[in-house]
Amino acid sequence: MSPGASSPVERDTLLTVGGTLLLFAVLVGATEATVRSFAPILGLFGGMLAYEVADDLYDLPDGTNWTVYGLGIGFAGVVFALNHVVWAGGLLVVTGAWFVVDGATRIRYGSVQTVHEFVSGLEDDAMLKMQVMNTVYRTLRGSDDPLTVAELAECCDLTESRVGSALDYMEHRGQVISTGAGYRAKPQRWGKATPVARALRWVPRRVVRPVTRVRRHG
Repeated sequence: MSPGASSPVERDTLLTVGGTLLLFAVLVGATEATVRSFAPILGLFGGMLAYEVADDLYDLPDGTNWTVYGLGIGFAGVVFALNHVVWAGGLLVVTGAWFVVDGATRIRYGSVQTVHEFVSGLEDDAMLKMQVMNTVYRTLRGSDDPLTVAELAECCDLTESRVGSALDYMEHRGQVISTGAGYRAKPQRWGKATPVARALRWVPRRVVRPVTRVRRHG
């Protein structure tokens, strides 16, 4: 690599690797703990960091992260079962195996459903998009009448394109309703317990997602 050339590994990844190694070195040196006692955590973090470096270098396919995380969790579970509590370690192994299967099916078959444009690349500006959705939704809930995209953009001090994309995504999720006069917030069926009810519906679908992928492409 020529002088001044940038590294293929992102600077944040290198800082994370260095910081993690330094933290474990300090913990081992400042306490009575041994490297073996930190083996489950080292295995998990080691797998995650290895993935980050490899992804920077080779632009790995979607799903590789889940596979690597699953292997790390499984390794941590094996070490935990051998040195601490067997049932807890076994639970970690099962969890890790699920992540591996989920990642492998994602690599093989791709996503079960098309990702909406509003949440595509969510890692880049996740907080901003969450704030946009929250602002738009709260504005709709506080209004007695339907609001158009232009009215919402003005009330929320946002661009019409961003508001329109957020509304389309929330309509797809069943959070807002489109009427002839604009948009209105959809009444929450379960009141304040609605987020819990949604989570209870989401968890089973998430668990069987690898099976769903295989069945759709089988």
